[in-house]
Amino acid sequence: MNNAILPSLTIAIVSGHHLARLGLQRIFESRATRRIIVQQYQRITPDLSLPEPLPDVFILDMETERDTMGAIRWIRASSPPSKILLLSGFEEKNRMHEAFECGVDGVMLKIQPPEVVLAMIDALSPSPCHHTHLVQDVVKGTDLKQAFISKPPIERRYASWPDGLTEREHEIIKLLRQGLSNKDIAHSLSISDSTVRHHLTNIFDKVGVPNRQKLLVHAQTVRSFSD
Repeated sequence: MNNAILPSLTIAIVSGHHLARLGLQRIFESRATRRIIVQQYQRITPDLSLPEPLPDVFILDMETERDTMGAIRWIRASSPPSKILLLSGFEEKNRMHEAFECGVDGVMLKIQPPEVVLAMIDALSPSPCHHTHLVQDVVKGTDLKQAFISKPPIERRYASWPDGLTEREHEIIKLLRQGLSNKDIAHSLSISDSTVRHHLTNIFDKVGVPNRQKLLVHAQTVRSFSD
């Protein structure tokens, strides 16, 4: 089959950490059902020129991007249709509200397992059909030299947790978002594995998701980051 005629997904990874870029690239290479073009950048600069095709999704590392909000505005101005997914640590939670106001589409914690990373990408850019893979490196990086032009904030809709969740279910969601397994959650809360599974089943029903991966995707779209 001629890969050139297949639809593809282009993902721009923006991170000053080489291993972070490489790790994400490996995750996307492991996906056998999609053709993915990966563009790698050390950071966003005002004079950056994006190659064709423009990225469908930007993954922006908040830890290494010196002006995260400015970078978000630059992406919104330079590639309006692109989705923006922030790569974040727990210590950056206080900046999330501002990031959403600037126009990001989702947040992914660095501790998330590969299946959650892929689920986030699928949620932002659903695949119309099955594809293969292609990787393209466009590694660039210079310091930001000037402030970015601000854009008016984009009105956004945010997901929320249902009112029926119990305090224990919120505790389990919080631990799940930290990357803990059912066994680790059970140990942390001094309950059995079967009790954890029971709580997760109730959570899935209340939130309206089929599994833990979809639950984690939902968790990253909730406006309030305090569980």
